[in-house]
Amino acid sequence: MNMDFMLDQWVRILHCNIYLIDKDCQICKTFGDVLPEANPLYTDRPFLEMLIDRDMEDCPAVYCEYHSVLYGVMSLNDRKLVLGPICIIKPAGGLEKFMADTHGTDKAVHRQTAFCEKDVFGAGVLVLFHCITGKERTLEELWQRNGLSGLDIGEARSHVQEVIFGRQETGMPHNPYDREQRELDSIRRGDSGMLKKSIQEAYRGHVGILSRDGLRQAKNIAICVITLSSRAAIDGGVLPEEAFSMVDGYILKIEEMTNIVHVEAAMRQAQYEFADRVSSISSKAQKNELIEKTKNYIFQNLHSEIVIGEIGHQVGVSQTYLCDLFRKVEGITMQQYIRREKIRLAENLLRYSAYDVKSIASYLAFCSQSHFGKVFKEQTGMTPTEYRKKSGIS
Repeated sequence: MNMDFMLDQWVRILHCNIYLIDKDCQICKTFGDVLPEANPLYTDRPFLEMLIDRDMEDCPAVYCEYHSVLYGVMSLNDRKLVLGPICIIKPAGGLEKFMADTHGTDKAVHRQTAFCEKDVFGAGVLVLFHCITGKERTLEELWQRNGLSGLDIGEARSHVQEVIFGRQETGMPHNPYDREQRELDSIRRGDSGMLKKSIQEAYRGHVGILSRDGLRQAKNIAICVITLSSRAAIDGGVLPEEAFSMVDGYILKIEEMTNIVHVEAAMRQAQYEFADRVSSISSKAQKNELIEKTKNYIFQNLHSEIVIGEIGHQVGVSQTYLCDLFRKVEGITMQQYIRREKIRLAENLLRYSAYDVKSIASYLAFCSQSHFGKVFKEQTGMTPTEYRKKSGIS
C-alpha cells in the first residue's frame, strides 16, 4: 500500500492536514498546505503531546475543542497520525482568535480552519483506521469511545424529569395538542382560512422552552413548526423533495435573522406557503406511485434539459406508457407539466433572487433567453422583466 498517496487523497477528502509524528513527538511529515506558524500542532507542543497520549489501540482517538473543532489520532507502526483540525460548524465566528490565544498561532497569517461535517470526518478517520489495522468500528462506537456521543442517558432523563416537575409545580401547561393538530390539518387540506383561524385561537399555556436565549428560542420554535408543516404538506400531496427544499430555504433564511418578530413572521409565511402549495394541487388528482416518482424526478431535475424517455427509464416503464398514464392522471401532458414547473421555479427566482433573466433561462436549461421569455409569457401573461417589476424587484 502506498501510504503517502493515500494520505494525500485523504487531505482532499477531509479538507485538513494530516501529520506523521515520530516517537520523539516530532512532526516528520506533513500532508496538506497549512503553514506551520498557523498550525496549533507546530505552535503548541504540549497540545501535540496531549493529542498523541490520547491514542487508543482498538479505536481511533478523536479530540474536540472549542465545541466544534476536531482532531483524529491513530498509530501507524511506531509512529502516530494526527488528522486536523477541522471545524464541524460553518462559519465559526471567533475560532481563529481562539486558535491564536490558546495555541499561539500567528495572527498575522491569514488562515481559516477547514470545514468538514462531523460524520464525514468520523467516517474518514474510521476508513483510514481500517486500512491501517483491518479493524472495523462504527460511527456510534467512535463517538462513544471518545466521549462525544452527547448527554449521558441518566443525565438526560434527570433533566427531562426536572422540566416535567417544573411544569406541574407552576401549573402552566404547553400549548394545546389539539390546536397544533388543527394547524397541521389546515395545511394538509390546503385550507389557508382554517389555518388562519387556528393560529389566532386563544389558549392557556405556553410553547415549549427550547433555549434560554430569546432569539434562539424563536428560531428553534420556527424550525420545529416549519418541519412539522412540511410533513403535513407532503400528506396533502406536495412532493417530498419540494417540501424538504422549502424547509431548507426557510430555515437557512431564519438562521440569518436577528429580529424575533421577523423570525416569527417567516415561520407563519412558511405555514401559509405550504397550505397554498397543497391548495394548488388538484384534490381530484388520482394518486399513482409511478406518477409521484415521475413528478419527483422532474422536480429534482428542473435545472436540466429533461428527456422524457430518460424518465421512463428511471421509473422502469416505457415512454409511451408513462406519457399516456401521466396525461390520464394529471390532465396535461408531461411536457406541459415540465414547462409549468420550470416557469413556477422561474417565478420564485425572479421574485426572490438577484439572478438576471439570462442566468435564470440558462439555469432552467432553456435553449435561449428569448425562448424562455416566450414560454414565460405564455404561462403568466407577462415577460420575465415585467413579472420582476410587478414583484417589486428592480
